[in-house]
Amino acid sequence: MVHSYVMGIGEAEAFSERLKRELLALEAANVHAMLESETLVEEVLQGLEAATHCVDDMDKWLGTFNVKLRHIREDIESIETRNNKLEMQSVNNKALIQELDKLLERLCVPSEYATCLTGGKFDEARMTQNIEACEWLTGALRGLEVPNLDSTYRNMRAVKEKRAELEKLKATFVRRASGFLKNYFANLVDSMMSDKNYFSQRGQLKQPDHADLRYKCRIYAHLLLHLKSLDKNCLRPLRKAYCSSLNLLLRREAREFANELRASTKVSISPTTWLEGSPGGNQIGNSTDTSALSDAIYQNSSFLAHFMCFEVPALVPPGVGANGNKRGSNDDLGIMNMKSNDSKDDLQSLNESLQDLLDGIHVSILDFFCR
Repeated sequence: MVHSYVMGIGEAEAFSERLKRELLALEAANVHAMLESETLVEEVLQGLEAATHCVDDMDKWLGTFNVKLRHIREDIESIETRNNKLEMQSVNNKALIQELDKLLERLCVPSEYATCLTGGKFDEARMTQNIEACEWLTGALRGLEVPNLDSTYRNMRAVKEKRAELEKLKATFVRRASGFLKNYFANLVDSMMSDKNYFSQRGQLKQPDHADLRYKCRIYAHLLLHLKSLDKNCLRPLRKAYCSSLNLLLRREAREFANELRASTKVSISPTTWLEGSPGGNQIGNSTDTSALSDAIYQNSSFLAHFMCFEVPALVPPGVGANGNKRGSNDDLGIMNMKSNDSKDDLQSLNESLQDLLDGIHVSILDFFCR
Protein backbone atom coordinates (compact mmCIF):
# COMPACT_ATOMS: atom_id res chain seq x y z
CA MET A 1 0.00 0.00 0.00
CA VAL A 2 2.92 2.26 0.70
CA HIS A 3 4.03 2.26 -2.92
CA SER A 4 0.53 3.43 -4.01
CA TYR A 5 1.02 6.73 -2.25
CA VAL A 6 3.34 9.41 -3.30
CA MET A 7 4.10 11.39 -0.21
CA GLY A 8 6.58 13.85 0.74
CA ILE A 9 8.52 14.11 3.92
CA GLY A 10 5.91 16.23 5.57
CA GLU A 11 3.26 13.49 5.19
CA ALA A 12 5.15 10.88 7.35
CA GLU A 13 3.25 11.74 10.48
CA ALA A 14 -0.04 11.38 8.74
CA PHE A 15 1.01 8.06 7.34
CA SER A 16 2.06 6.79 10.78
CA GLU A 17 -1.25 7.84 12.26
CA ARG A 18 -3.07 6.02 9.54
CA LEU A 19 -1.11 2.81 10.22
CA LYS A 20 -1.91 2.98 13.91
CA ARG A 21 -5.60 3.31 13.20
CA GLU A 22 -5.52 0.32 10.87
CA LEU A 23 -3.59 -1.76 13.46
CA LEU A 24 -6.13 -0.99 16.14
CA ALA A 25 -8.88 -1.96 13.77
CA LEU A 26 -7.23 -5.27 13.04
CA GLU A 27 -6.73 -6.02 16.73
CA ALA A 28 -10.33 -5.21 17.49
CA ALA A 29 -11.39 -7.52 14.69
CA ASN A 30 -9.22 -10.34 16.07
CA VAL A 31 -10.59 -9.96 19.60
CA HIS A 32 -14.08 -9.96 18.24
CA ALA A 33 -13.33 -13.13 16.26
CA MET A 34 -11.92 -14.80 19.32
CA LEU A 35 -14.93 -13.91 21.39
CA GLU A 36 -17.14 -15.38 18.76
CA SER A 37 -15.11 -18.74 18.90
CA GLU A 38 -15.07 -19.31 22.74
CA THR A 39 -15.60 -23.06 22.38
CA LEU A 40 -12.47 -23.32 20.32
CA VAL A 41 -10.56 -21.39 22.94
CA GLU A 42 -11.74 -23.75 25.66
CA GLU A 43 -10.65 -26.74 23.63
CA VAL A 44 -7.26 -25.14 23.11
CA LEU A 45 -6.97 -24.44 26.83
CA GLN A 46 -7.98 -27.96 27.69
CA GLY A 47 -5.45 -29.27 25.25
CA LEU A 48 -2.81 -27.03 26.74
CA GLU A 49 -3.73 -28.23 30.24
CA ALA A 50 -3.58 -31.89 29.15
CA ALA A 51 -0.26 -31.22 27.50
CA THR A 52 0.98 -29.62 30.72
CA HIS A 53 -0.02 -32.73 32.70
CA CYS A 54 1.74 -34.93 30.13
CA VAL A 55 4.84 -32.79 30.41
CA ASP A 56 4.75 -33.07 34.22
CA ASP A 57 4.31 -36.83 33.99
CA MET A 58 7.13 -37.06 31.50
CA ASP A 59 9.32 -34.99 33.80
CA LYS A 60 8.59 -37.38 36.65
CA TRP A 61 9.28 -40.38 34.42
CA LEU A 62 12.49 -38.84 33.19
CA GLY A 63 13.57 -38.20 36.79
CA THR A 64 12.76 -41.80 37.66
CA PHE A 65 14.60 -43.06 34.60
CA ASN A 66 17.59 -40.90 35.47
CA VAL A 67 17.73 -42.43 38.93
CA LYS A 68 17.42 -45.92 37.48
CA LEU A 69 20.07 -45.16 34.87
CA ARG A 70 22.38 -43.87 37.57
CA HIS A 71 21.87 -47.08 39.53
CA ILE A 72 22.44 -49.11 36.39
CA ARG A 73 25.69 -47.24 35.73
CA GLU A 74 26.78 -47.91 39.30
CA ASP A 75 25.85 -51.57 38.90
CA ILE A 76 27.75 -51.76 35.62
CA GLU A 77 30.81 -50.18 37.21
CA SER A 78 30.55 -52.63 40.13
CA ILE A 79 30.20 -55.54 37.72
CA GLU A 80 33.22 -54.35 35.75
CA THR A 81 35.23 -54.03 38.95
CA ARG A 82 34.24 -57.52 40.07
CA ASN A 83 34.93 -58.86 36.58
CA ASN A 84 38.42 -57.35 36.65
CA LYS A 85 39.00 -58.87 40.04
CA LEU A 86 37.74 -62.23 38.80
CA GLU A 87 40.05 -62.05 35.80
CA MET A 88 42.98 -61.21 38.04
CA GLN A 89 41.96 -63.99 40.42
CA SER A 90 41.74 -66.41 37.49
CA VAL A 91 45.26 -65.48 36.37
CA ASN A 92 46.54 -65.81 39.93
CA ASN A 93 44.79 -69.16 40.33
CA LYS A 94 46.42 -70.48 37.18
CA ALA A 95 49.83 -69.32 38.40
CA LEU A 96 49.12 -70.82 41.82
CA ILE A 97 48.07 -74.14 40.29
CA GLN A 98 51.29 -74.23 38.29
CA GLU A 99 53.34 -73.54 41.42
CA LEU A 100 51.40 -76.14 43.39
CA ASP A 101 51.95 -78.68 40.59
CA LYS A 102 55.67 -78.02 40.79
CA LEU A 103 55.51 -78.32 44.57
CA LEU A 104 53.58 -81.58 44.31
CA GLU A 105 56.27 -82.93 41.99
CA ARG A 106 58.80 -82.19 44.72
CA LEU A 107 56.58 -83.72 47.38
CA CYS A 108 55.88 -86.88 45.41
CA VAL A 109 58.16 -89.82 46.21
CA PRO A 110 58.49 -92.16 43.21
CA SER A 111 57.56 -95.67 44.25
CA GLU A 112 60.69 -97.23 42.73
CA TYR A 113 62.93 -94.92 44.77
CA ALA A 114 60.92 -95.45 47.95
CA THR A 115 61.23 -99.22 47.52
CA CYS A 116 64.97 -98.97 46.86
CA LEU A 117 65.62 -96.69 49.84
CA THR A 118 63.63 -98.72 52.34
CA GLY A 119 64.18 -102.32 51.28
CA GLY A 120 66.44 -102.60 48.22
CA LYS A 121 69.51 -104.81 48.08
CA PHE A 122 73.10 -103.59 47.91
CA ASP A 123 74.64 -106.17 45.61
CA GLU A 124 76.73 -104.95 42.69
CA ALA A 125 73.92 -105.44 40.16
CA ARG A 126 71.64 -103.10 42.16
CA MET A 127 74.16 -100.31 42.74
CA THR A 128 72.95 -98.23 39.79
CA GLN A 129 69.42 -98.15 41.24
CA ASN A 130 70.78 -97.33 44.70
CA ILE A 131 72.88 -94.46 43.38
CA GLU A 132 69.92 -93.07 41.42
CA ALA A 133 67.76 -93.27 44.54
CA CYS A 134 70.45 -91.47 46.58
CA GLU A 135 70.76 -88.74 43.97
CA TRP A 136 67.00 -88.27 43.92
CA LEU A 137 66.79 -88.17 47.73
CA THR A 138 69.64 -85.65 47.98
CA GLY A 139 68.00 -83.46 45.36
CA ALA A 140 64.58 -83.77 47.00
CA LEU A 141 65.94 -82.69 50.39
CA ARG A 142 67.74 -79.73 48.85
CA GLY A 143 64.63 -78.84 46.88
CA LEU A 144 62.67 -78.33 50.11
CA GLU A 145 65.19 -75.86 51.48
CA VAL A 146 65.42 -72.11 50.88
CA PRO A 147 66.42 -70.69 48.38
CA ASN A 148 65.48 -73.69 46.22
CA LEU A 149 62.00 -73.51 47.75
CA ASP A 150 60.12 -70.24 48.12
CA SER A 151 60.18 -69.15 51.75
CA THR A 152 56.37 -68.78 51.70
CA TYR A 153 56.07 -72.57 51.26
CA ARG A 154 58.61 -73.50 53.91
CA ASN A 155 56.17 -73.49 56.81
CA MET A 156 53.32 -75.18 54.96
CA ARG A 157 52.05 -78.28 56.71
CA ALA A 158 52.42 -80.43 53.60
CA VAL A 159 56.02 -79.31 53.14
CA LYS A 160 56.87 -80.00 56.78
CA GLU A 161 55.29 -83.44 56.60
CA LYS A 162 57.08 -84.27 53.36
CA ARG A 163 60.39 -83.07 54.76
CA ALA A 164 59.88 -85.31 57.79
CA GLU A 165 59.08 -88.22 55.47
CA LEU A 166 62.25 -87.60 53.44
CA GLU A 167 64.32 -87.37 56.62
CA LYS A 168 62.87 -90.69 57.70
CA LEU A 169 63.75 -92.20 54.31
CA LYS A 170 67.27 -90.80 54.64
CA ALA A 171 67.75 -92.21 58.13
CA THR A 172 66.43 -95.61 57.04
CA PHE A 173 68.67 -95.78 53.99
CA VAL A 174 71.78 -94.59 55.84
CA ARG A 175 71.19 -97.15 58.58
CA ARG A 176 70.68 -99.99 56.09
CA ALA A 177 73.63 -99.00 53.90
CA SER A 178 75.94 -98.55 56.90
CA GLY A 179 75.01 -101.96 58.28
CA PHE A 180 75.59 -103.57 54.90
CA LEU A 181 79.00 -101.96 54.41
CA LYS A 182 80.18 -102.93 57.89
CA ASN A 183 79.27 -106.56 57.22
CA TYR A 184 80.70 -106.34 53.71
CA PHE A 185 84.11 -105.16 54.96
CA ALA A 186 84.21 -107.86 57.62
CA ASN A 187 83.15 -110.65 55.24
CA LEU A 188 85.58 -109.48 52.56
CA VAL A 189 88.51 -109.61 54.98
CA ASP A 190 87.35 -112.95 56.41
CA SER A 191 87.28 -114.51 52.92
CA MET A 192 90.83 -113.28 52.26
CA MET A 193 92.14 -114.49 55.61
CA SER A 194 90.62 -117.93 55.09
CA ASP A 195 92.72 -118.37 51.92
CA LYS A 196 96.14 -119.59 53.07
CA ASN A 197 97.60 -119.17 49.59
CA TYR A 198 97.14 -115.45 49.93
CA PHE A 199 99.86 -115.11 52.59
CA SER A 200 103.60 -115.78 52.62
CA GLN A 201 104.35 -119.44 53.24
CA ARG A 202 107.45 -121.44 54.04
CA GLY A 203 109.96 -120.93 51.29
CA GLN A 204 107.80 -118.34 49.54
CA LEU A 205 108.03 -114.68 50.50
CA LYS A 206 104.85 -113.21 49.01
CA GLN A 207 104.27 -109.51 48.57
CA PRO A 208 100.87 -108.41 49.94
CA ASP A 209 98.51 -107.64 47.07
CA HIS A 210 95.27 -105.82 47.82
CA ALA A 211 94.29 -104.99 44.24
CA ASP A 212 91.29 -107.32 44.36
CA LEU A 213 90.20 -105.96 47.75
CA ARG A 214 90.41 -102.39 46.51
CA TYR A 215 88.48 -103.31 43.35
CA LYS A 216 85.66 -104.84 45.36
CA CYS A 217 85.57 -101.83 47.66
CA ARG A 218 85.51 -99.33 44.80
CA ILE A 219 82.15 -100.77 43.79
CA TYR A 220 80.72 -98.88 46.77
CA ALA A 221 82.82 -95.71 46.47
CA HIS A 222 79.93 -93.71 44.96
CA LEU A 223 77.63 -95.05 47.65
CA LEU A 224 79.98 -93.70 50.32
CA LEU A 225 80.03 -90.31 48.63
CA HIS A 226 76.24 -90.18 48.72
CA LEU A 227 76.17 -91.36 52.33
CA LYS A 228 78.53 -88.52 53.18
CA SER A 229 76.22 -86.10 51.40
CA LEU A 230 73.16 -87.46 53.21
CA ASP A 231 74.69 -87.82 56.67
CA LYS A 232 78.34 -87.01 57.22
CA ASN A 233 78.24 -88.41 60.75
CA CYS A 234 77.68 -91.93 59.44
CA LEU A 235 81.22 -92.04 58.01
CA ARG A 236 82.99 -92.20 61.37
CA PRO A 237 81.64 -95.67 62.36
CA LEU A 238 82.10 -96.87 58.76
CA ARG A 239 85.72 -95.75 58.78
CA LYS A 240 86.18 -97.44 62.11
CA ALA A 241 84.68 -100.70 60.82
CA TYR A 242 86.77 -100.62 57.63
CA CYS A 243 90.02 -99.95 59.48
CA SER A 244 89.29 -102.55 62.16
CA SER A 245 88.53 -105.23 59.57
CA LEU A 246 91.50 -104.40 57.37
CA ASN A 247 93.78 -104.14 60.37
CA LEU A 248 93.26 -107.84 61.02
CA LEU A 249 94.40 -108.61 57.48
CA LEU A 250 97.40 -106.29 57.64
CA ARG A 251 98.56 -107.74 60.97
CA ARG A 252 98.21 -111.26 59.62
CA GLU A 253 100.17 -110.31 56.50
CA ALA A 254 102.83 -108.59 58.60
CA ARG A 255 103.24 -111.64 60.85
CA GLU A 256 103.44 -114.07 57.96
CA PHE A 257 105.74 -111.80 55.97
CA ALA A 258 108.07 -111.17 58.92
CA ASN A 259 108.08 -114.84 59.88
CA GLU A 260 109.04 -115.95 56.39
CA LEU A 261 111.56 -113.12 56.07
CA ARG A 262 113.20 -114.17 59.31
CA ALA A 263 113.23 -117.80 58.25
CA SER A 264 114.66 -117.00 54.81
CA THR A 265 117.49 -114.81 56.06
CA LYS A 266 118.29 -117.03 59.09
CA VAL A 267 119.94 -114.03 60.63
CA SER A 268 119.05 -112.84 64.09
CA ILE A 269 118.55 -109.11 64.05
CA SER A 270 117.34 -106.77 66.75
CA PRO A 271 114.39 -104.37 66.45
CA THR A 272 116.86 -101.49 66.48
CA THR A 273 118.69 -102.93 63.50
CA TRP A 274 115.48 -103.37 61.48
CA LEU A 275 114.12 -99.92 62.29
CA GLU A 276 117.31 -97.86 62.22
CA GLY A 277 119.55 -99.94 59.95
CA SER A 278 123.23 -100.83 60.42
CA PRO A 279 126.18 -101.33 58.08
CA GLY A 280 126.31 -104.69 56.35
CA GLY A 281 124.72 -106.78 53.64
CA ASN A 282 121.89 -108.06 55.86
CA GLN A 283 120.62 -104.52 56.35
CA ILE A 284 120.49 -103.94 52.62
CA GLY A 285 118.65 -107.20 51.98
CA ASN A 286 116.13 -106.62 54.74
CA SER A 287 115.48 -103.08 53.54
CA THR A 288 114.78 -104.40 50.07
CA ASP A 289 112.47 -107.13 51.33
CA THR A 290 110.54 -104.91 53.74
CA SER A 291 109.97 -102.27 51.05
CA ALA A 292 107.22 -104.49 49.64
CA LEU A 293 105.43 -104.47 52.98
CA SER A 294 105.99 -100.73 53.31
CA ASP A 295 104.52 -100.16 49.84
CA ALA A 296 101.47 -102.27 50.70
CA ILE A 297 100.88 -100.22 53.86
CA TYR A 298 101.17 -96.99 51.89
CA GLN A 299 98.73 -98.16 49.21
CA ASN A 300 96.18 -99.15 51.84
CA SER A 301 96.59 -95.84 53.64
CA SER A 302 96.23 -93.84 50.43
CA PHE A 303 93.21 -95.89 49.37
CA LEU A 304 91.66 -95.29 52.80
CA ALA A 305 91.98 -91.51 52.38
CA HIS A 306 90.20 -91.55 49.01
CA PHE A 307 87.73 -94.38 49.56
CA MET A 308 86.44 -93.05 52.87
CA CYS A 309 85.97 -89.52 51.46
CA PHE A 310 88.54 -87.64 53.54
CA GLU A 311 88.94 -84.06 52.34
CA VAL A 312 92.68 -83.88 52.90
CA PRO A 313 95.80 -83.48 50.75
CA ALA A 314 97.22 -86.55 49.03
CA LEU A 315 99.36 -88.95 51.01
CA VAL A 316 103.09 -88.82 50.36
CA PRO A 317 104.39 -91.96 48.59
CA PRO A 318 106.99 -94.05 50.47
CA GLY A 319 110.45 -92.50 50.42
CA VAL A 320 109.26 -89.10 49.13
CA GLY A 321 109.21 -85.97 51.26
CA ALA A 322 106.47 -83.41 51.40
CA ASN A 323 108.37 -81.25 48.93
CA GLY A 324 108.92 -84.14 46.51
CA ASN A 325 112.46 -84.95 47.66
CA LYS A 326 113.57 -88.44 48.56
CA ARG A 327 113.41 -89.38 52.22
CA GLY A 328 114.97 -92.04 54.31
CA SER A 329 113.55 -95.56 54.17
CA ASN A 330 112.17 -95.28 57.69
CA ASP A 331 110.09 -92.21 56.76
CA ASP A 332 107.82 -94.22 54.50
CA LEU A 333 104.42 -92.60 55.07
CA GLY A 334 103.28 -89.04 55.53
CA ILE A 335 100.89 -86.32 54.48
CA MET A 336 101.57 -83.30 52.33
CA ASN A 337 101.70 -79.94 54.11
CA MET A 338 98.20 -78.56 54.46
CA LYS A 339 97.07 -75.36 52.81
CA SER A 340 95.08 -72.78 54.67
CA ASN A 341 91.79 -73.88 53.15
CA ASP A 342 92.18 -77.60 53.91
CA SER A 343 89.97 -79.23 56.50
CA LYS A 344 91.92 -79.75 59.71
CA ASP A 345 89.07 -81.77 61.17
CA ASP A 346 89.26 -84.29 58.34
CA LEU A 347 93.03 -84.43 58.69
CA GLN A 348 92.69 -85.28 62.36
CA SER A 349 90.05 -87.91 61.54
CA LEU A 350 92.34 -89.39 58.89
CA ASN A 351 95.20 -89.64 61.37
CA GLU A 352 92.90 -91.42 63.81
CA SER A 353 91.77 -93.84 61.10
CA LEU A 354 95.37 -94.50 60.07
CA GLN A 355 96.16 -95.36 63.67
CA ASP A 356 93.24 -97.81 63.68
CA LEU A 357 94.36 -99.21 60.34
CA LEU A 358 98.01 -99.74 61.32
CA ASP A 359 97.50 -100.48 65.00
CA GLY A 360 99.72 -103.33 66.21
CA ILE A 361 101.41 -104.02 62.86
CA HIS A 362 104.86 -102.90 63.94
CA VAL A 363 104.47 -104.85 67.20
CA SER A 364 103.73 -108.02 65.25
CA ILE A 365 106.76 -107.50 63.01
CA LEU A 366 109.11 -106.71 65.87
CA ASP A 367 107.81 -109.63 67.91
CA PHE A 368 108.62 -112.10 65.16
CA PHE A 369 111.99 -110.56 64.47
CA CYS A 370 112.91 -110.82 68.13
CA ARG A 371 112.23 -114.53 68.36
